Amino acid sequence: MNQLKKSLFVLFIILYAAACNADFIKVTLLGTGSPRPSIDRYGPSVLVEVGGKHLLFDSGRGVVQRLKQLEVSLSDIHHVFLTHLHSDHISALDDVWLTGWIYQRPSPLNVYGPKGTKSYVENLKQAYAFDVQLRNQYSGLDLNAGVMTTSEIEPGVIYSENGIRVTAFLVNHKPVDPAYGYRIDFGKRSVVISGDTTYSQSLVDHTLGVDLLVHEIMSVKSKILEKNPRLQKIQHYHTSPEQLAKVLEKTKPRAAVMTHVIVIGNSEDDVLQQVTDHYAGDVYMGHDLMSIELGNNIKVIPY
Repeated sequence: MNQLKKSLFVLFIILYAAACNADFIKVTLLGTGSPRPSIDRYGPSVLVEVGGKHLLFDSGRGVVQRLKQLEVSLSDIHHVFLTHLHSDHISALDDVWLTGWIYQRPSPLNVYGPKGTKSYVENLKQAYAFDVQLRNQYSGLDLNAGVMTTSEIEPGVIYSENGIRVTAFLVNHKPVDPAYGYRIDFGKRSVVISGDTTYSQSLVDHTLGVDLLVHEIMSVKSKILEKNPRLQKIQHYHTSPEQLAKVLEKTKPRAAVMTHVIVIGNSEDDVLQQVTDHYAGDVYMGHDLMSIELGNNIKVIPY
């Protein structure tokens, strides 16, 4: 009887853990930077751990090193979703691909992105053809473990597996067109990743009532912006603190975090204050390796 009770208790713990994880998503900001090199903010990339999968959104510089810091194996990364083809969002895709191959990724690396992604990926393959041939010939690395496939996406559901649904939607990053944001749904939990954009009604429509919004930010001190036409052009297709507050007020996510941080002439505390002056909900300045756990409660974990 004692053995039966013990077995039933273990079964209860397993079922309870499964139930707790049925509506759970963990989001980690691998890189929160921009094209400007920084030792503190690596290139834009977000890791979403959901339903036993590791989904990578964008692949900016240093993403492989950040994954190593988290002790996430490159062989566990099978899906990469690109928001757009600006260099700072894709510059480490080759590292994700080839290092995952070295660790013998058991299935293809699937890359999803806007029109032009297929050409980019095919040219990467050509660029590294010599390296791939040598590693196969002299190190015995299985070429099948280095397969990389490409899907050029349109708005709508682009990935659906094991209760995980990824929806792509257009955002306003013109002259970059198309540029996408992504919504990830799993059970009752949901996350939206803005990609690069200025204020976008499409993003608002897809963000209503989500658990977490990961949104880009750009803030330039007004005196600097007035005298710098180049920065004015850049600001035109990025999101100001006032615009972000407007998005948050309309969508009211349970929490929001800023990424792709471009701050010139202001402090990051100033930027956060500029947002919270107009929005009373939970919003955070993102930093590399910050994690947000989404369940019945939301837990923000600085690295």
